[in-house]
Amino acid sequence: MSAKHNQLAGTLTDEILSGRYQAGDRLPSERELAVRFNVNRGAVREAMSRLSQLGVADIQPGGARVSPINEASLDIIGHMLAATRVPDAQLLEQIFDVVERLLSMAAEALVERGRDADIEAVRAQLSRLFDNGLDGEAHAAARIEMMRTIMITSGNLVCQLIAHGLFKQFAPTLEAVKPYVQLDVEAFNRIARRLEGALANRDRRAVREVFDDFAELHARTLAPAIEAAARQSVRHAVRQSESLPEVAAS
Repeated sequence: MSAKHNQLAGTLTDEILSGRYQAGDRLPSERELAVRFNVNRGAVREAMSRLSQLGVADIQPGGARVSPINEASLDIIGHMLAATRVPDAQLLEQIFDVVERLLSMAAEALVERGRDADIEAVRAQLSRLFDNGLDGEAHAAARIEMMRTIMITSGNLVCQLIAHGLFKQFAPTLEAVKPYVQLDVEAFNRIARRLEGALANRDRRAVREVFDDFAELHARTLAPAIEAAARQSVRHAVRQSESLPEVAAS
């Protein structure tokens, strides 16, 4: 879509997510939207098609109505995360919880049906985490590569598609939180060593327990990081507001 199509679709999506338009509400007509955004009706139709693809609007011959948000497509998550300067803590926690469950399912599939070579590939990725020379960024990269390897070797295409779709949407948003993340690397590595043993023994129950512990650790890590990012965002907004009179005076 062109810049105007994107602007129209993005603005309407934001207004739906903010509650300006509730589920069941009729959206403005093509003519009204064309006037408001100073675009032709073809541009409006393309933008409305995008809303339909996102699952936030039901397009009918007589007009468009807002759909319940829980019937939207997975792609709406990126818009929800981008709606605020700091991502919504509850939404981000839910995303991480789902990703952890998908990883657990993938790892369980791996120990049940995976080849020995596939399990060894994941164990090799895990062994990189135990390198004391890794800095925070390198350790994070090793964690992501380990998770990617689990997904690929699991053979579960559905898990791969959902996890990839979620990761693409929340990864850019994490940049606002990343500077405040303080992962307990020692605790993570202890859990990772248990995962290595569970994979070696093809112990499905142990794998599930390991990912439960990963989820708990990530929850403990994420909450304070989001709070710190939110505080910094407030301080930034205050500094900006305090500088406005000076700008006006100049």
